[in-house]
Amino acid sequence: MRKLSLVLFAMLLVAFNNIGFSQEKNFTIDKLSVEGRVDYDYIMRTVDKSGLDGKFFNFEMKGSFLQDFTYRIRQRIDMTAGGSKTDFMIVSYHPTKNWSFTAGRMPLAVGGWEYDLPPIDVYFASHFWNEFSCYDIGSQVEFHTSDGNHDIIFQITNSTFNRYDPEGKFIRLPNRYTYNLIWYGRMGAFSTSYSINMMEQNKGEYINYIALGNMFDFGKLDFYVDFMNRGFFNQSDFFLGDFTLIGEVKYAFTDKFTGMVKGGYDRNKHSYYDYDNGWPSYKPFDMAVLPGVEYVFGGLGFEAYPYKGNKNLRLHGFLAFNSLTSPTDDILNPNSTDFSVQANVGLTWRINFAK
Repeated sequence: MRKLSLVLFAMLLVAFNNIGFSQEKNFTIDKLSVEGRVDYDYIMRTVDKSGLDGKFFNFEMKGSFLQDFTYRIRQRIDMTAGGSKTDFMIVSYHPTKNWSFTAGRMPLAVGGWEYDLPPIDVYFASHFWNEFSCYDIGSQVEFHTSDGNHDIIFQITNSTFNRYDPEGKFIRLPNRYTYNLIWYGRMGAFSTSYSINMMEQNKGEYINYIALGNMFDFGKLDFYVDFMNRGFFNQSDFFLGDFTLIGEVKYAFTDKFTGMVKGGYDRNKHSYYDYDNGWPSYKPFDMAVLPGVEYVFGGLGFEAYPYKGNKNLRLHGFLAFNSLTSPTDDILNPNSTDFSVQANVGLTWRINFAK
């Protein structure tokens, strides 16, 4: 597998070497924007987490430089997690209409339409979406059909899975990689976001994803259905033992008001733990949706745009519930369930300095 990564890197080096200085063209900024979101949450649960909260602040810039090169940067301040994160820091080379090569910090190429949405546009989500860290360093080769309707991407990145060392420090596991193949297809009203993924959790041990994102767009009405199966090949229930199913429907009543309904289900019925190196190492088959977890969520909401023909100011609101069942260390009470109801209203704004 490592040889594939080296081959991809070599291809990028060759591409850079073939660029002459005489081919340089003007540097362009095609998009430069900042956006933010603030919400008020009322959460009914065991622990009260209600209150006014800033959710996200994004800075995004993208454009082109030299001959057939593009770049993209998106810096996100996640005020819910208390930190700044670089989502995108990539450069792409486009030698022909059909091929391109990209390197940098990028989202892992995992299928599904919920997964592809930027966090600022997600109101309530699956357990997998909340627990999976989707941005990392890597490179990818992309094939684009001449009609522009299909993109096939092969990607290699660092493994997104981390763990705590014996002293409790959060460290990256060394020499762990992911190998992703994704197909984005557009066929009239139907679009796909399908992927197969091999993600190295422990050295030589890969959890495999089959992600099937199905989008349908009928003008005012659009909806998607996402399904993801996760598992190791040596598990007895490779299919449907560990999976996520999500559905969302949106209807634009007017160009200023859209209603939506969304729901989903995550389940991992496997249970596997191990010890290595003489100290307890929490080692489940799935590090995103842990063994024994069952998660049900659903809700309805709206998006409103006060200014006709302009979506740079957005109001939203929703009412949602979720129920998380997870295992405990108590033999007499092996499972616990946390149920919560969330009511939310919020405002998202965007300023485009260049577009």
